[in-house]
Amino acid sequence: MAIHETKLCKRCNREKGSEDFYRRRAGTDLSSYCKPCTNTQTIERQQEFKKKCVDYKGGDCQHCGYNTYIGSLEFHHLDPTQKDFTIAKARLTKFDEKIIKELDKCILLCSNCHREQHAREKGLII
Repeated sequence: MAIHETKLCKRCNREKGSEDFYRRRAGTDLSSYCKPCTNTQTIERQQEFKKKCVDYKGGDCQHCGYNTYIGSLEFHHLDPTQKDFTIAKARLTKFDEKIIKELDKCILLCSNCHREQHAREKGLII
């Protein structure tokens, strides 16, 4: 598609220039959604994935009970040698048995308790 051509975004239903669309992986076609809609959709998908993971682990910090902001909740592997992947890096993966198997190796901690847990493991605090 030439730069001067337009395309209808299927999400926001607005006509936009071809430069406002990402190229698909093959590089020969444009995405169905404009760049802002694609970015918004990615964020929504990542947030929904994290919510499913947090809900699966009980929804609050297993040390202090914190549950105010989901962005402050993190997954801590109890045995790092058993870690196959980091949950945070799997955000684009669908919630399936592979994710559940990895979550079962973790506890849910708020960011503060998570930092303290790592400090405890390093012998920095008791």
